[in-house]
Amino acid sequence: MTALPKDISRLQTALLCFDKGEVLHTLDEMSQRAEAIHKATYLGNLKHKKVSILFSAQSELFVVNTTIWLHYNGEIFLKDDVRVPCLLYTSDAADE
Repeated sequence: MTALPKDISRLQTALLCFDKGEVLHTLDEMSQRAEAIHKATYLGNLKHKKVSILFSAQSELFVVNTTIWLHYNGEIFLKDDVRVPCLLYTSDAADE
């Protein structure tokens, strides 16, 4: 994996093949991720704020700054039905 995540667009995200499996190691980390996704979904739907999503795909790290519309069944849904599995997530709000 690369040391720094590669910044990509939401539409580029749709073209990736995602790695399988969980990247977090503890239940506490997974709980923190779930809470961050819930907060980011609120920010996306009610406040139309963007967040940074950090994830692993094709043995590399990527980051996309976008709004999250829905989190359901282990996937994060972005605009235009772009989906990202919940592999790794950061809740940093992005400047618009």
